Amino acid sequence: MMMMRRQPQLLVKLRSLHRRSRNILSLLPEIFIGSMCCIHLLIFYRQILGDVLLKGRMSMQSADFISNPVLATFPTLLEQPDVMDALRSSWAEKENTLKRSEKRDGEFLKAVFLLVYHDCVVPLLHSTLLPPFRWAEEETESARWKVIADFLKQNQENKGALQALLSPDGVHSPFDISELTYDFLGEIRKKAV
Repeated sequence: MMMMRRQPQLLVKLRSLHRRSRNILSLLPEIFIGSMCCIHLLIFYRQILGDVLLKGRMSMQSADFISNPVLATFPTLLEQPDVMDALRSSWAEKENTLKRSEKRDGEFLKAVFLLVYHDCVVPLLHSTLLPPFRWAEEETESARWKVIADFLKQNQENKGALQALLSPDGVHSPFDISELTYDFLGEIRKKAV
């Protein structure tokens, strides 16, 4: 008699969502694989992307590069969960200081999110003190967490990243304009070449 080998199985648990979660998820595509704790950050990214593509360009036919650090660096941020956690905690701290009326104003929230992003993520992604991200290397992860925690603590004490950016102790990679531009036709241009 043949023995049946157990095949790997994917177990998916479905549950009904809260009303607030349903409203948040309605702003995303139908199929999304990712952490639920970062969904609200991804929604801000998509809203900023929509604003820049629909409102911020001279004409809809323009295929020029878009100078926007958030759009240029957010895909990189998604690949680095520790920096994403730093953004999430910085955003949660800032969100707790907002008034209820400010939390209801979508445009105000996007503006505050941009400030938090520029204070937290952009300096971390360009810091030479932060070792490159390597998956499942404990030494690298602990070194990165230490640098991130020190940076966030310094940010909190100085109420922003400006002092850390201008400090002679903080070493950052050289400025490159291509790192801050977003090319939404990049894949099409690569295929044409």
